[in-house]
Amino acid sequence: MTTLKQPCPSFSSPCIFAAGEMDAVPIKMLGMPLVVRISERFTLLRNASLTLLFFAFSLGALAQGTDAAQYAAGEKLFKGNCASCHKPDKDLTGPAMAGARARWEGKGDIYAWVKNSSAYLKTGNPYANELFAKWNKSVMTAQALNNEEIDAVLYYADNYVPPAGPKPPIDPNPKPEASSNWPWLVVIGLLLAVVAVSLSGVKSSLTNAVREAEGQEPLPDMTTGQKLRQWAWNNKGFATIIALFVVTFITLKLWDAAWVIGVYGGDEVEHYKPEQPINFPHSLHAGKVEAGNLAIDCQYCHSSAAKSKHAGIPTTNVCMNCHTAVSEGRSPEGTAEIQKIYAAAGWDPAALKYTGKIEPVKWVKVHNLPDHAYFNHSQHVNVGQLECQECHGPIDEKMDVAEQWAPLTMGWCIDCHNTKDVKMAGNGYYDEIMARLEETDMGHSELKKYLEDDKISVRELGGWECAKCHY
Repeated sequence: MTTLKQPCPSFSSPCIFAAGEMDAVPIKMLGMPLVVRISERFTLLRNASLTLLFFAFSLGALAQGTDAAQYAAGEKLFKGNCASCHKPDKDLTGPAMAGARARWEGKGDIYAWVKNSSAYLKTGNPYANELFAKWNKSVMTAQALNNEEIDAVLYYADNYVPPAGPKPPIDPNPKPEASSNWPWLVVIGLLLAVVAVSLSGVKSSLTNAVREAEGQEPLPDMTTGQKLRQWAWNNKGFATIIALFVVTFITLKLWDAAWVIGVYGGDEVEHYKPEQPINFPHSLHAGKVEAGNLAIDCQYCHSSAAKSKHAGIPTTNVCMNCHTAVSEGRSPEGTAEIQKIYAAAGWDPAALKYTGKIEPVKWVKVHNLPDHAYFNHSQHVNVGQLECQECHGPIDEKMDVAEQWAPLTMGWCIDCHNTKDVKMAGNGYYDEIMARLEETDMGHSELKKYLEDDKISVRELGGWECAKCHY
């Protein structure tokens, strides 16, 4: 067999062409098994493939800037013009926007439909009329968008990526959980009681042994109560001190308990936070936008706070104003809580309609006052112009579930009335009070007394009168 040494057409090293053969074999492969030769060729093929993939990825990365700009433009237009009725990836009042261009392909003019659906329906287009009938004959608002802007909206919908929810902030200095010493005190007290009983028995046995040795009769057996009475009689001074201490302690405890009758939290139960049937995160709904929250005004849900005594518990209809569109939370747990709202309201998220089967939410009351104490939300919101956080704490920042922040005891209320400055400027209620005070000499003298410290407190305007809260 004759061979010819010449450059290899597809390898960097010289090849040997065997006579009568068309395949070239690199010189460095001569004498290698067939498997090794295949492996060598596979390695070269792999490297070439990876090079092509890297090149394609680079081209995609170069083109990504234009796509990102179109996506951002489409997102802005979608939120400004379409989001009230459509979602990119799910049906709402109208169909999901994703895939709309493909669905309209060959069936009509999607641009004309978006710009003025009412006018386009008059053309008799079958697909347009089919959509109109399918979606309960809801007329789509005409949109002042040009073709390029519509393209951007459709591009955004087709490439929609759900935003990731913000991660909860991590406290750099977490406070250790408060631990109670009461269990240990109880255990120690029981041990001391056992020791005292044991020592008392030992003492009785020793006393009887001594009396027996002296030829005397043993002491009669006595009950624990009898022994205590005998000890108290024999130690009158010490027993009197102990009795006074016990009576004083019990009296003080009863006095403190009387201040929080009917109050769930108070000073005894810090931050009372009962478990609720639906975990409504106040910090998410009322929290600041800068923290990634929704900044919903408190009175949107508690609309009666400015109109009546009670702030009111919002009905599920208020929740559904938003949650007909918002069906997913920022976590699987949040989505599960939204499903509880749907069950309570009787809403079918798949069919997007009410079923009529409702389940009232059994909320657990958090803030409570005794029946003999009068409190009016509207007075404090409208006249006092207080922010909700002054009584309810940082409910927009820290509370995943509502809790009682302030003790709401009588002492707490009258202290606030004593120290809180009245906001006189621009307040019609206090403008009237000022006008009445200026009408008489007595009013002048009262006003002069009020303004000695350059401020007017609620107490100075009658906030400490018993009948104001206990009428």
